[in-house]
Amino acid sequence: GEVSWSDIISTVEFNHTGELLATGDKGGRVVIFQREQESKNQVHRRGEYNVYSTFQSHEPEFDYLKSLEIEEKINKIRWLPQQNAAYFLLSTNAECLTKNRNSVNCTYSF
Repeated sequence: GEVSWSDIISTVEFNHTGELLATGDKGGRVVIFQREQESKNQVHRRGEYNVYSTFQSHEPEFDYLKSLEIEEKINKIRWLPQQNAAYFLLSTNAECLTKNRNSVNCTYSF
């Protein structure tokens, strides 16, 4: 099949342990992959990741003050240090980065 523009990956970021990998795409989606746990009965396969979570992080917007369309493309993903069982990450598009580098609106937990 043909790959659409919105499916093209625009950023990739591992968490601090390497157990989770987050990808952001030009369509504003974030896909989180988790490293497969090894078991004694399983053939040793290193580096395999499975989809853990997917969510729409950003939608296209229009800035009426600047008369500018803001694309939903994810520019950067950063994992926050883990404080408990939850994982947190920041994802930014052009608008979030411009307005507030630590915007709460760009924070998701799962």
